Amino acid sequence: MWRKICVVAAAAFLAVSADARQRPFMVFWNLENYFDPFDDSLTVDEEFTPDGYRHWTWSKFLDKRNLIAKALLSMHDRYGNFPVLAAFAEVENRMVLRQLVERTPLAKLGYGIVHRDSPDRRGIDVALIYRQDSFRVLDVRTLGVLTGGDRPTRDILYVAGVLTGTGDTVHVFVNHWPSKFGGEEYTRPFRQAASDTLVRAVLALRDSLTGNLPSVIVTGDFNDTPDSPPVLSLTSGTGLVSLALGLHEAGEGSLKYNGRWELIDHFLVSGALEGSVMEIYSHPMLLEEDSKFLGVKPRRSFYGPMWHGGASDHLPIVLLLPSVSQTSDRYD
Repeated sequence: MWRKICVVAAAAFLAVSADARQRPFMVFWNLENYFDPFDDSLTVDEEFTPDGYRHWTWSKFLDKRNLIAKALLSMHDRYGNFPVLAAFAEVENRMVLRQLVERTPLAKLGYGIVHRDSPDRRGIDVALIYRQDSFRVLDVRTLGVLTGGDRPTRDILYVAGVLTGTGDTVHVFVNHWPSKFGGEEYTRPFRQAASDTLVRAVLALRDSLTGNLPSVIVTGDFNDTPDSPPVLSLTSGTGLVSLALGLHEAGEGSLKYNGRWELIDHFLVSGALEGSVMEIYSHPMLLEEDSKFLGVKPRRSFYGPMWHGGASDHLPIVLLLPSVSQTSDRYD
């Protein structure tokens, strides 16, 4: 029965408008502890070693790496192309990214890597890969987030670049805000600190004469829903439009917690990218039957210390960019 449901779901999933198949697109995906199996003496990553809590081995790492690549490649079936940009959370280092883009069939697409180490104690970072024939990097910076707490969090990654097909410059911010571990009320100021940092950085991009923003994309795992105070202060403080809010209000989500879908992975865009559309990439290969709460759920990588065989506990989210250039912010 489950096999039949998957076949029917796949057929419905692959049905997409001709317009969507002509649009360049970006992906964000929390990769659920995409670690190598080697101990890094500078971080607390011992659980992801062969003798650690997860009993993490090179063969398991390769299985996870290949699943991630397979999911990204499968996007061609739906969108008629491969991602121009793909942003990630929960990657350990540049090596695991090189494994992904150089040692899988993704190598044929020529992805470049933007990665910087963050102060996160476990060593997990955010990163961006990009099609080198479709995107030219102009600037890379990291924005530190001062939470005032005792848990250093991930830097915000800023990448500016040109979409070579249109000549448009886009400004991308990749986020992984502090979690709610310790309670929502206690941790909310930490996410608010990330929001405040982002507001300042986005506003610094405004045109000095018109006050308008260029083409800005803010994405990541916010560990909060689009209607939470830290996210609302981001949208009100910058004028960015949340493309996740409507999906959240409709009950859609990128992960499932206690039987309920939640949307904490977001895309926000400036008015220069009006016409962009966000989707949740719920391909059947990334799902499994939810025998406890019914329906389906993401096929995650881990249950406690056990390798479960899935790509991630989050589903990827997709940003379909306007098919025709609508911006005037260009680099000569």
